[in-house]
Amino acid sequence: MKSSFVALAVLLVACAAPTPPPTRYLLPADVPEGTVRVDPPVRIGISKLAVAPYLSQLGLVVETEAGQIRAARQHQWAEPLAAGLRRQLREQVSKALGLDVSADPTQSKHWDFVLDVSIERLHGTLGGEAVLLARWRVTPRNAEGAVATYRFARSQPLSRAGYGGLVDAEISLIEDLAGEIAASLAGLSEIESAGRP
Repeated sequence: MKSSFVALAVLLVACAAPTPPPTRYLLPADVPEGTVRVDPPVRIGISKLAVAPYLSQLGLVVETEAGQIRAARQHQWAEPLAAGLRRQLREQVSKALGLDVSADPTQSKHWDFVLDVSIERLHGTLGGEAVLLARWRVTPRNAEGAVATYRFARSQPLSRAGYGGLVDAEISLIEDLAGEIAASLAGLSEIESAGRP
């Protein structure tokens, strides 16, 4: 009986202890260094950026077993992931192309190429890796061009333990994705010629 009372007292004290505020992570927001042409002759824009439903909450996600995930309560994104990804991809693709890429869908009538991105997986694993699976489509505004669809699937080991290491690895994967998107756009002859001085 006495041990039950002690266990109950310990539980009550633990419940009464204040919970520390969550740690919130922000995707980099500064414009990368480099020259970007702000008024390019070829206009490119990110129209749709969709994230898988399991990523629509703020907690960082870890796959605990095959097909099972858990969202962290104390380690969260500082903003909706779709908003941070849209900004990050716009900045990184603009830098890689040397042309300003728009992320404002209200300007889509001015775009020559429309970019739609879908993030299907973005999480950590108990094995110490970050995983990113994405698809994107490039659609030319004129009816003559063909729609091109691409897929990105990559994992990266965490360089340090914990959620901070997971965030670092996910940011690195997002930068790799932006580089692949830029490479897919750079191969288009209209964009290739626009990037030349």
